[in-house]
Amino acid sequence: MSNSSQRLPVFRIVTPSFNQAEYLEQTITSVLSQQGRGTEFELQYAVVDGGSTDGSADIIAKYRNELTFWCSEKDRGQSHAINKGFEQIDGDICAYINSDDYYLPDAFRHIVSLRNENPHADLLYGVCRKVDATGRTIRDQISDISSLAEIVDLWNHWLNPNPNRNFIQPEVFWTRRLSERIGRFDESLHYTMDFDYWLRGFDTGMKVARTDVPLAAFRIHAGQKTTARNASILELLDRVAPYITTQDARMDPDHQRQMQRHSRLTRRVIASADAAPERRVLSLLALAGDEPGLLNSRHYWRQMRRSGKRVFWKRHAA
Repeated sequence: MSNSSQRLPVFRIVTPSFNQAEYLEQTITSVLSQQGRGTEFELQYAVVDGGSTDGSADIIAKYRNELTFWCSEKDRGQSHAINKGFEQIDGDICAYINSDDYYLPDAFRHIVSLRNENPHADLLYGVCRKVDATGRTIRDQISDISSLAEIVDLWNHWLNPNPNRNFIQPEVFWTRRLSERIGRFDESLHYTMDFDYWLRGFDTGMKVARTDVPLAAFRIHAGQKTTARNASILELLDRVAPYITTQDARMDPDHQRQMQRHSRLTRRVIASADAAPERRVLSLLALAGDEPGLLNSRHYWRQMRRSGKRVFWKRHAA
């Protein structure tokens, strides 16, 4: 057996961090405590802090002897921090884990097994456990996306509550050969740099493999960036627009036209957010008249509930 075949796979993990001291240590230890290190895999781990002022640097420094790279300095945002981290480390299996999320025990072992069973796959993922601010389980989410046509269909995978079928992010790993093929994260994107990365992967013919084992926990709390839902959806719409509006042999034309209609309606729902509460309720009702399918959209009903509450409180506060 050759030396190369005996070499252990190396995980290449980055944690971007900014003012998340409350959760950061759990994130770091969830990486460093993965069972199998040194016997089943090796690890290169970078923690890139954007100059936090909440004591995060002191927490990171506690683990400096176990980190391949760390810094605490001003950066240009999350995507820049991720790219900076990957520039400092190397490995066969890549991932990033945000400083308020964490890996579950044996996650890396499961990914090594999945990779060995699926040597041609470039995206490896499992179940993501949604938890609250205290770490209490809310529910597990099983993603189900395996093609370009599926990832651009936001309405059946990202915005449909029955159920959500999208990747969340901390449960996703990818190979070094994929990163070499599609390059860095797009630093112009604020909310959807991960979606854009997977989209570019599928655009190049990326293959995926899935395990039904929970691999990571995604923490839902008031301070997380993804709570800016409308802005995030608009970024998603901008990213899929070139794929649903131009002829593409990988897409069914009827499906493309359906997605174009959904995109226009979704933008109208979001645009109505700036209207006065009474006008917004009327606008949302008119939209449902144009497209009854909106009545099955969780995002639509979230907007309607918020507008209805504002109308109620405005009238009763007068």
